[in-house]
Amino acid sequence: MTLQPTSHPKIGAFTIAEVLVAVLVCVIFAVAAYATNQRLLLALKAQRETTAASMMLQERMEKFRARAFSEVTDKDFVKNNILTFNPSSSPSPTPAFPPAHGSSQAKYSTWSEGPLNNLVETVTVSGYQQAVSPNPTPSATPSDNYNQWTRNTASGGGNPTEQNHDDNLSTQFDLVKVDISLTWTSANGRSRTRDLSALFGKGNIGP
Repeated sequence: MTLQPTSHPKIGAFTIAEVLVAVLVCVIFAVAAYATNQRLLLALKAQRETTAASMMLQERMEKFRARAFSEVTDKDFVKNNILTFNPSSSPSPTPAFPPAHGSSQAKYSTWSEGPLNNLVETVTVSGYQQAVSPNPTPSATPSDNYNQWTRNTASGGGNPTEQNHDDNLSTQFDLVKVDISLTWTSANGRSRTRDLSALFGKGNIGP
């Protein structure tokens, strides 16, 4: 009796080259997924910053809208009561201060600016339409007829700093323009800016 050798099925296996190709594909996929995720995170942060800037601009402008024309044109009132959080102690309890932001003390911050890094805020109140009988006559150079403050949350204590003033805006003009400009460093390292402007006249906002 003759015994026949038993045949075994061949077992397939991956070659080293195939394994390396598979690893390379996985690495490329992982890197692409990571990069996409990073871009999405930056986009979300940018959207959050845009929303925060828009809310801050509205917050500031609403404070101006709640004031009389004579107060909007008063450099000291704007600095101490619009650009500085100055809550009334009555009725109690005294309202809470906004959270501090950067080097700003809480009383100089707004409720919305937290996501804005290295924020620089510039507020300008300028003459827009000369009064019928101005007293005194405005400067012949329009660029002189304005009040302006800047606030830097990365330096200078974050408090509003006066850049220029005109003590007679309320008697020189029947209409003034309020410009609020925000500049900050976005999550991607780029500088971004948003602005908001509004006109205020004697006929539609208090005395």
